[in-house]
Amino acid sequence: MSEAAGLRQRRPLRPHVVTDNGQNPEAKDGSSFSSRVFRVTFLMLAVSFTVPLLGAMMLLDSPIDPQPLSFKEPPLLLGVLQPNTKLRQAERLFENQLIGPESIANIGDVMFTGTADGRIIKFENGEVDTIAQFGLGPCKTRDDEPTCGRPLGIRVGPNRTLFVADAYKGLFEVNPWKREVKLLLSSDTPIEGRKMSFVNDLTITRDGRKIYFTDSSSKWQRRDYLFLFMEGTDDGRCLVRRR
Repeated sequence: MSEAAGLRQRRPLRPHVVTDNGQNPEAKDGSSFSSRVFRVTFLMLAVSFTVPLLGAMMLLDSPIDPQPLSFKEPPLLLGVLQPNTKLRQAERLFENQLIGPESIANIGDVMFTGTADGRIIKFENGEVDTIAQFGLGPCKTRDDEPTCGRPLGIRVGPNRTLFVADAYKGLFEVNPWKREVKLLLSSDTPIEGRKMSFVNDLTITRDGRKIYFTDSSSKWQRRDYLFLFMEGTDDGRCLVRRR
């Protein structure tokens, strides 16, 4: 047999494409049924969770009584309001040594501040020292603030003493050199029939006879400041204490 006679023509192989055209009708019906069951089950679960949640929201009392707020058009960020990056060049002092330092005052080269754990701190020659504490510890969480105290505003008086506004305790005068603390006005003292719940900041006249201070709310304490923001009530006050 010759070589030419031994050659036979072969058909080229074609890829075999599998489609679902030949799928069993019973299998298709089963898949469609399972899909419907899944959708119905999902909707039932969603309704079973949503309806009780909406009912609870309607029946339970809200801790806040929101008030309508309207804001004026904000000023253009020009001049002194123009954005800048100057704070990026600042040096961080006593990092990881203080918890929530608030207002800062200085007498010469000595600085003072109040911290989240209720202390009045002195910075001198690179050292951190506690000179006063208005409340009692331990002071680990925000819920401890009413007993620990939370010093906020702090100013230097004409006699080189510190005047401090504590959010929970009231107004104090602190002698940083003798470490003596004097309560000037307790937060438990009602003013015009309303208690002070959130003593915030203060300033003192040059002769030291008047202390102007703010009480941010007669209802909410500092630890509840989110409720204060959401409610939007205007019960904050600017008060004066004469000496």
